Amino acid sequence: MSDQLPLIDDLSDSNKIYYGKVSILFVDMRESTKLPEKFDGIQLVKIYRSYIRVVVQAIRYSGGVVRDFMGDGVLAVFVDNEDGKSEDKAVRAARYIATSIDKFLNPILDQEIKHRVSCGIGVHTGEISLSKVGMKGKEQQDDVENEFGIAWIGNSTNLACKFSGAVDNGTIFISTSTYSELSDVDGKEKWEQIKISKGGNTLTGYIAKRYYLELDSDIEPCPAKNSVTILSLVDELKREYQKQLTDIEKKAEELGKKEQLLHAKEHQLNCKAVEINQQGKENISRWQEISEREYQFYCEVLHSGHCKDAYVQEMGKDFWEDNLSKAFSAGVKVGKNEHEIKQEISYVMVSIYEDLELYDKAYDFLVEQASGNSWLHLFTVQNIVNKVGYCDRLKTALYTRLGKNNLSPENRDEFEKIKNWLVFDYKQ
Repeated sequence: MSDQLPLIDDLSDSNKIYYGKVSILFVDMRESTKLPEKFDGIQLVKIYRSYIRVVVQAIRYSGGVVRDFMGDGVLAVFVDNEDGKSEDKAVRAARYIATSIDKFLNPILDQEIKHRVSCGIGVHTGEISLSKVGMKGKEQQDDVENEFGIAWIGNSTNLACKFSGAVDNGTIFISTSTYSELSDVDGKEKWEQIKISKGGNTLTGYIAKRYYLELDSDIEPCPAKNSVTILSLVDELKREYQKQLTDIEKKAEELGKKEQLLHAKEHQLNCKAVEINQQGKENISRWQEISEREYQFYCEVLHSGHCKDAYVQEMGKDFWEDNLSKAFSAGVKVGKNEHEIKQEISYVMVSIYEDLELYDKAYDFLVEQASGNSWLHLFTVQNIVNKVGYCDRLKTALYTRLGKNNLSPENRDEFEKIKNWLVFDYKQ
């Protein structure tokens, strides 16, 4: 782009891109969504048409061109040419819009329908690219129009829209890049540097409130009555801090009142807590006693099957394993782990599983017996090992147990015999 923007018809339907420095102006009416609640269709049309006409005229007479209408939002573009810099023309258009609305349009609207228009104006200067997008009309249908438009590629359009959305009542928000290139040095005094937090974004630039054009006659402005206070990022943080501080003070006062009630109840609760604690200790002691009795009961049931093959077979596998499971559960309650429980009842379960001819399970408890019980019989080991056909875990348990040297001489002799049989005489 050189000194003017290309029109849609000037652009080719291709991937060709025009690019260059421009100033984007975006103006958007405030609270326009509430208008249908107040006015009928004819009144709405008059409001929108008069507002849009004022905006378009301001842009056109300031050397810019309107390039898009988005509801009640108007997007305009300004370029550098022999008539001046894009920044100067965009700011003049913004002032033109604010002046026309507050001094010409709003007085009439206020008189006729008791309503005033408010808008926000944003300007940003930067590099932008544009390209033709869309499609031609359908083939062989002459009455279907082409659907083409211009895609504006770059951050300038987006920032101008965000600047516009951050202000109202004809306030103008321009970017730092626009401000730095303004030719009117004296006019720069009208601008206030600001940093605003809006929608999760931090917007930095300059704002000017009621920065009207000079007219031949002095006309009193008629801005919209409802106006949003524009706070800088620092002021907004201060307000949020003060709000949180007020909330904290209010909660502190409420807590102070509650604290007095809590102190009164605290003594009662402490006395009750001592009573409950004592009762709890007694209950725990009773629970432990009951749990210990429960564990001993199931162990005694299992012990009743030791060396009683007919009785064991008559009661059946489910009976013994159900009591075994309950013995494990009860043992955990009194603080025993799985191996401690197994070792305490290992010789019993070896006998029971041997009588039930469940030799694999008998072998598992035989390993536990070798690991933690004080005695072991050679003939029992020989019978079970010959049935299952393996003995590696049992040999390991025997070596470990003999290494601890915690058996009586008589029992140690028996363990040695079993080890020697497994090592030298047993044939897998």
